[in-house]
Amino acid sequence: MTLLLFCTMLLLGTLIKMDHSSENFRICKILTDPNTDEPFLECMCDVRENFTVGYIFDFSIARVLIKGCGDVIIDFGSLKDLQLTEIEFVDLNKLTIFPFALSSIQGISVFKISDVAALNIMQHAFVGLNNIDKFIIRNVTANTIKSDAFSSISAVNQFLIEDSAFQEVEQFAFTIQNIITFNVINTEFHIMANHSLLLHNVKNVVFEKCVFHETENGSFVFSFVDSVSYKNCEFWEVETTAFQSNSLNVFSITNSYIENLKPDAFGGLDLQNSFVFTDNIVDIINETSFSGLFSTSFNELDLSYCCNTFICDCNIFWMWGLKDLDKNNTMLENSYCSGKKKYPVNSYKPIIDSKNNCITLELKSSIKEQSAEEDKITTECKSDDCLLSVISSAGWQIKLVFRTVLCTLIIIKLL
Repeated sequence: MTLLLFCTMLLLGTLIKMDHSSENFRICKILTDPNTDEPFLECMCDVRENFTVGYIFDFSIARVLIKGCGDVIIDFGSLKDLQLTEIEFVDLNKLTIFPFALSSIQGISVFKISDVAALNIMQHAFVGLNNIDKFIIRNVTANTIKSDAFSSISAVNQFLIEDSAFQEVEQFAFTIQNIITFNVINTEFHIMANHSLLLHNVKNVVFEKCVFHETENGSFVFSFVDSVSYKNCEFWEVETTAFQSNSLNVFSITNSYIENLKPDAFGGLDLQNSFVFTDNIVDIINETSFSGLFSTSFNELDLSYCCNTFICDCNIFWMWGLKDLDKNNTMLENSYCSGKKKYPVNSYKPIIDSKNNCITLELKSSIKEQSAEEDKITTECKSDDCLLSVISSAGWQIKLVFRTVLCTLIIIKLL
């Protein structure tokens, strides 16, 4: 009975695969490139057909293009050992790449996965794939990026992820080494496990216009990386030691929004030259969020801190108590309070109780008076005619002063 059941399952699996592959001969054709006279494999679907790419025996093929299809499976070892210069998977409902599907493929100028509604990369799918000029993932959605999905990719000039969304990124999902530039643009990461992104020996890492929902300790690990930059990004939370590195020269977060900056968020960084944190908006911050950066071991670090905006309440009371006077002044003078009027933090003073606990933050009296005067002018002078009158009055005052000075000079000259 067990043997019969096993045979039935095996037969069904074979029939399913045969049905999945039956379209191959009609969809896929080997053509000749008119520019290079090199043969290439082109699989173009008419009505979103499903098919499986089996093992290819024609080693003269220089390029593979699969476009406009439904559910496409790149089977185990199907493109193994081919001397390809370009691989493109474009406009697919679903793309599944099995383990070792691309083993021992080297010297590719472009590897591109774009416009894929559901991407499913199995573990070790890219083992042996190296020496790539451009590795591009564009407009792709994936429920889960599995562990070791993008592991063992090596020697890439430009690795680009753009306009994509990943629901869950498992541990060691992106384990990539020997890259010149690693760029992620306009991409959303929902859940990132620890060590979900592990980059080794990379020149520059740039995240731009990205959204990170949930991070864990060590979600971003940079090993022998020169510089890391987050620009115009959004973090729902930055977990404790979410960023980890060894001998990182430059780390920067600029023009970004952080909902919750957890304690010791940057404590895992081993910075050598500079830390840049400018023009950011932070809703929730802890007194130890920057603790690693303000320790004595980072005294020689070039700290670029400016123009960051916080919710001004007792949660930022710690800014007045930094032991390093220079860093204390840097924080107070270059931090701002969110709200209708954006005042520097040092425009406020903490109101404390007998036990030195912060009760509230209050605008200094001089700032209050200035603010009240501005509000009065704004309230009393809402019409355009009124504003023009104020401007005109100011203009006549300037003219009067100028004429007075001129007359005085003429009198002095006559004397």
